[in-house]
Amino acid sequence: MGSNYQKGLYKDYERLVIAHTKLDKEYDLLKYKYHLQEQKIARLKKKEEELTAKSEDLLSQVEALKKEVARLTALMNADGNNSSLPTSQTPLHKKKRIPNSRPKTNKHIGGQPGHTKKKLEPFKEEEVTEHEIHMEPVCPKCGGELEQLDDDTTRDELDYEVTVRKVRHHFPNCRCKKCGKTTHAQIPQTLSGENQYGPRTRALILALANDGNMSMNKIGRTLKGLTNGEICPSEGYIAKQQRIAAQRLEPFNRSLRQEICKLPLVYWDDTVIMISKRRGCLRFYGDERLAYYCAHEKKNKEGLDKDNILQLLPPTTKVMHDHNKVNYNKVYKFYNVECNAHLLRDLQKVTDNLQHQWSGVLKKLLEGTNQERNEAMARGEKIFRDEREREFYETYDSLLLQGIEENEAEKEKRYFVSEERALLTRLCKYKDNYLAWVSNWRLPFSNNLSERSLRGVKSKLKVAGQFQNVETASCYAKIRSYIETCHRNGVNVVYALELLCQGTPLTLEDILQKDAD
Repeated sequence: MGSNYQKGLYKDYERLVIAHTKLDKEYDLLKYKYHLQEQKIARLKKKEEELTAKSEDLLSQVEALKKEVARLTALMNADGNNSSLPTSQTPLHKKKRIPNSRPKTNKHIGGQPGHTKKKLEPFKEEEVTEHEIHMEPVCPKCGGELEQLDDDTTRDELDYEVTVRKVRHHFPNCRCKKCGKTTHAQIPQTLSGENQYGPRTRALILALANDGNMSMNKIGRTLKGLTNGEICPSEGYIAKQQRIAAQRLEPFNRSLRQEICKLPLVYWDDTVIMISKRRGCLRFYGDERLAYYCAHEKKNKEGLDKDNILQLLPPTTKVMHDHNKVNYNKVYKFYNVECNAHLLRDLQKVTDNLQHQWSGVLKKLLEGTNQERNEAMARGEKIFRDEREREFYETYDSLLLQGIEENEAEKEKRYFVSEERALLTRLCKYKDNYLAWVSNWRLPFSNNLSERSLRGVKSKLKVAGQFQNVETASCYAKIRSYIETCHRNGVNVVYALELLCQGTPLTLEDILQKDAD
């Protein structure tokens, strides 16, 4: 009995062992399965994190690409109407916009009815230098002999010819009958060499180089053609004339700078020029009568201080510029007047890039008010009525407030939003400087005079490419100051340059006196 019981217990034990072993195997399997699932979940989680990071990176790239597309679109849409891009650089896909501030009319292009036709007047008899007789040898109808009648048909022709002069200057030696000393007349500096070109030739060289913006090799070719090969200066000689002329104009440029410091309104601007493959600067100061140019290696305040003009201007002087923030430096005492032509382009750029309303309305307000002012000035008026001026300023302030609201409403920080905010800040901060022309009609609307004054150097660079060094650029600036000041005061430039080449250039007083006469 006991033996059977023990056998039964043993069998139960064996079953339990088998079951336990089976459960251990199942547990190991489940444990391994759980481990694999943990690894799989970890891999999936890691992959999910990678995909999330990649998705975020792709989204940021998409946003960056959207902004880049907007930026490139803005660049493609940039022209002379919404940026400082010159019309010559208008993209090929866009129509060239030629700036014209005059109001549109229904009149046809060209001379209007009643316009005096400009043509050459018939010569007076004493003015005629040559007579040429044109006669048929025989009658064109029958071939018979012709006889000349008292009346004839005339045509006047105005032309010129170049006469080459080869002058030999003699300085004979003389002996004093009293003391026996031998001497001769003093040789002028203009005849320092045994052989040299005359002042007219040198004046023409300077005119072609600095007023006509011709390259040195073309100047030589042009003179050679005009004189039938008699006069053909080398490029080295032409470069030397630049240095000599600039040296002789030092006193003139000092007087010119001093006179500019006395002006009640000074225009100034600068533009980039290339000097020995680097970006340099050509700067203009002046007004309708005076033009003073300076060249520098860099476009910075150090160059402004070296010009020694702005720091000498008193608080009563108004200075027109293109929002050069250096003008607001505390060392300067003058009153700043901002250019509205650049502002109009900035406003148009906001309209093109963001399609906001305030910028377009403000642009029309400024243009319309300026046109209204010009028409009133033509009628002899001196100032806006108080209520009209108050209405303008109220409209201006409300448009700025509208612009701030439109800018803040941009949920998506699109391209150019920050630039718009900067423009709004500038319009608030420099309101009086931008709108000085509204209350003071003696002040200009824009800095267009400076823009026109610097336009010639761009043509010069298109021909020459660059200046060899800052000295050659300075020579050009000094000669250009003399030429442009003569031109603005009605002085014949070639005549003024001829006097310069003779060593007796016109003084600033001479030039201004000629204009007064």
